[in-house]
Amino acid sequence: MKQQTSQKYTKPLANAPYVLVGLTGSIGSGKSAVGKMMEAEGIPVLQADAIAKELMNNDPELRKAITQQFGQQAYVDGQLNRTWIAQQIFNNPDQLAAMNALVHPRTIAEQGRRAVALANAGKRVVACEAALIYESGGQERFDYIVVVDAKPEIRYQRAASRDGVPVEEIQRRDAAQIPAAKKVEMADFVIRNDGTEGELRRNAGFIIMLLKGLPPRAEMELEIGDEEDEGAGAEDTE
Repeated sequence: MKQQTSQKYTKPLANAPYVLVGLTGSIGSGKSAVGKMMEAEGIPVLQADAIAKELMNNDPELRKAITQQFGQQAYVDGQLNRTWIAQQIFNNPDQLAAMNALVHPRTIAEQGRRAVALANAGKRVVACEAALIYESGGQERFDYIVVVDAKPEIRYQRAASRDGVPVEEIQRRDAAQIPAAKKVEMADFVIRNDGTEGELRRNAGFIIMLLKGLPPRAEMELEIGDEEDEGAGAEDTE
């Protein structure tokens, strides 16, 4: 079941123009590896998972909402009982949707606040890494979206080895998201990660170079519109 939301988000505005990049990909694609490469090239990366964990543990309103939804067992010694929560949501689509409805909007809002702070501090490009950019309905806030992708069998084996679970479990998790092929279709840029680390660095490096040179999407669309108007005007004078 694909968990999605109809809620729409817009790009948070800063004092100066900046490019907001969405970095995503299906499970085992290697998006976190690409995120580290972006950071090495001077692009700050805001990780949705890390922000969500921080909020679930430290945001009083979110803690209260999670406790009301899942009960007192949701927290142990003041910290989110992640193992117990996982048991409640991964085989229960309704509970998964409930958790996503609580966490995603707050995480997206916090990512936006931090992105604006970085832009105001002089960062021209800021990236947000998140597994569920499309599933959460958050794609409209980005100037460009980069999808990291690999063949399914490669992704499944990577994730199974990383998480210490059977490949079948990874396949089940993957089936709960939008298909990888659909994400690739919707992306502005795709980074293939089927080969070696060196190949990934080359593929990612090229896209990172492009992102550093691109204007915000609104500016690019304005430039394209002006060029089309000029072209139409030239035709009218012939």
